[in-house]
Amino acid sequence: MISILGLVAIFSSTMSKSPILPLFAKSLITSSHELQFIGYIFAASTIPGIIVSAFAGRLSDMYGREKLVLLSVVIFASAPFFYLFATNIWILMLVRFYHGFSTAIFVPVATSAIAELYPKQKGEKISLFSSITLIGRFFAPITGGFILYVTNYYYYGVYLVCGFSGIIAFFFAMFYYKTRKSRYTQADISKRELFTIKEFLRGLKDVISHKKIMIISIIQASQYFAYGIIEAYFILYISFLNYEPWLIGLMPAILTFTLIVGKPFMGHLSDKLGRKHVILGGLLLGGFVTLFIPHTVNLILLIVIFISFGIGMASVTSSTPAYITDLLEKENYGSAIGVLSTIMDIGQTIGPIISGYILVFLSYQGIFLLTGFTLLFAALLFFISFFLYKKST
Repeated sequence: MISILGLVAIFSSTMSKSPILPLFAKSLITSSHELQFIGYIFAASTIPGIIVSAFAGRLSDMYGREKLVLLSVVIFASAPFFYLFATNIWILMLVRFYHGFSTAIFVPVATSAIAELYPKQKGEKISLFSSITLIGRFFAPITGGFILYVTNYYYYGVYLVCGFSGIIAFFFAMFYYKTRKSRYTQADISKRELFTIKEFLRGLKDVISHKKIMIISIIQASQYFAYGIIEAYFILYISFLNYEPWLIGLMPAILTFTLIVGKPFMGHLSDKLGRKHVILGGLLLGGFVTLFIPHTVNLILLIVIFISFGIGMASVTSSTPAYITDLLEKENYGSAIGVLSTIMDIGQTIGPIISGYILVFLSYQGIFLLTGFTLLFAALLFFISFFLYKKST
């Protein structure tokens, strides 16, 4: 139920961004000096993840996952309709900021709920959830682009479909809420009523002061730092090589498909073989193959590199949420995954920004060297922290 809910909700939110957002934003620009603010429109939806993911996770520990899931889906369902009132880029920026709270709350809370429901299969089940939501992310740009085509670029038509999808997600969320709520005993409810602000802060402190959890969070942030760069600049690099537009458009679909297929398998592997080996292998694979990108012009080899990067990313991201929940009691799952999401968003946000400056001075070679060495350094940090020093912190 959580996975189907996530698929529909993420489908809605992704379609509001890809491919429509840059086109819609550009249509609202009235003067050339406003072009610089397009980047801020994109960043507006990632800021809530940095602000609230950890707090949302902790609140779900205290008051129940189902309430926070329902809150996030209310935003999923309502935000698309506010785009209908976006008549300039400033209103659009505010709408994007509001819309960003939906995924910022939903992803860490839903992940925590799954970890709690399947304590012995966390890696596999969390990865399966992630892959199912990626299906929504895969089809959203295709659907949005088709709607733009048949409506002759009627942007508000796309956002109406996003809103309709959000409403469907809301009905799934209501069913999930009622089902989960009915399972609580009076003792569970009474226990939650005893939580205070002091208890809220204590849970966050327990997570933030846990050295291994913070290192794992930095590792995942490094992976998403690399992903943010690859997502933007690998496409530009292929365009620089003068490949056909349809081949360029195929690349994001290849990466998404690799993650859809790879995550459940790698999550299952981490349940069986242990998280550490899967994470380390993924970092090393992603780091090494990325270093070859600026020295490769053959399309087949580039696709192989891209798929290899996706396998490495699937290995890391399927194992890190499960690993941090292995280190804590379930009462702190939300806090831990929320902190993980917050640090992850920071990594994904700053990666493309830094790379933009590197592109100016060092071209694509500098960008992919930065990406590869970031992952390899993360692998070294992880190896030292979890293989050389095994004493629990």
